[in-house]
Formats: sequence, C-alpha cells, structure tokens
Amino acid sequence: MNIDFYFDPSCPFSWITSRWLLVASNSRDINVSWKPFSLALKNKELAEGDNPHRAGHLAAHRLLRVMSAAEQNNDASLSDLYTVSGLKRHVLNEDITDEFIKTILSDQNLPASLLEAVDDETYDAALQAHVDEAVSIGGSDIGVPFIVFESTDGGKQGFFGPVLQTLPPESESLDMWDGLSKLATNASFYELKRSRPQTMPDTSSTANC
Repeated sequence: MNIDFYFDPSCPFSWITSRWLLVASNSRDINVSWKPFSLALKNKELAEGDNPHRAGHLAAHRLLRVMSAAEQNNDASLSDLYTVSGLKRHVLNEDITDEFIKTILSDQNLPASLLEAVDDETYDAALQAHVDEAVSIGGSDIGVPFIVFESTDGGKQGFFGPVLQTLPPESESLDMWDGLSKLATNASFYELKRSRPQTMPDTSSTANC
C-alpha cells in the first residue's frame, strides 16, 4: 500500500506516529512517501502570531528549508533526516538551533554549507505547496500527523492522525495499522475522534525504534 505521510519536525505527535508507521512497515507492505508540512506556514506564523508554539514552529520551518535543500541539491533522504532530527528533538529533548542542524548535516555526511538554507525563503514556495496539497485533501482544519491513502473509489483520502500518546508494542501497532488501513481506504469513512489527554505524549517510548 502506498501512503503519503506529512510531518513537522517540531510536533511530538507526528514523531510518535512516524515511528509507529516504521514499526508497521517492518511487517506490512507499506510504501511511505515522506512529505514536509510546515505548521509555521499552515498557521501563517512566519511574520507574526500569538500561538504559544510559534517559536518551535519557526525553528522547525528553518530546519525544513535545510531538509528541502538537502533533498533537492544532494539527493538526501527526508526520512533519514527526519529520523535523525526527531531522535535529537523528541528523545534527547534538544532544541532546534543552528548547531542542532549542523549536527544533523554532519551525521548524514551532507555539506555544512546547506545550513545557509535556514533563512532562504526561496524554499518556502515548495513547502507551501505541500501544505496546500494536504489541505486540499483533508480540509483546512488539519494538522500533523496527516496520512493520505487511496480510497476504494480510487480517490485520495487523507486523515489527521492517528494521534498516539505512546508508541504501542509491535503486535498492537500491527493491529492498529490493519484496522486503520481498512477504515481509511473506505470511501464512506469520514472521522473517528475523542478528546485528547492533557498530558504530553511519551516520546521517550520511541527511543529504541
């Protein structure tokens, strides 16, 4: 099964869901296309905004510019870049700074000069296009994690989620994928939702993934 997975490096929920997808992919035929989704662009926070998460979104947006430059100019893997950055951000609890990004580039054997892309607005048009693409499929009220499936009628069907509080064990992860993939590809299925817990997600649960 081919799916598109949209992520923002700042979002802990996106991170846990991405690791769940990797666990499921080890035992299921899942081909994931990794696509950036800038929450800073989605929320129109580049110039201003009072969202308490704005600083984190802006830092992640600068990282996404570098990721885009690395993919475009050096054939780098978005999946690998996201994995390295996610472990540092969500498991080691490091802030996304220029030094953070330098370490990622070094880890992936990419040129340090790519850091220049952090403030290069020419990458924003492509990043905005990814956001627009996701919104056109899932609606204006979506965020990340966001997954796009092919529905039973041949169209694209996208959903915000699944939002996970912790990474489930492998057997539960596979059960969850099997159930979700049946629901998400059914052209009649629309939404399944409940209130989110007040506690932050357990990103440490992904440490060994």
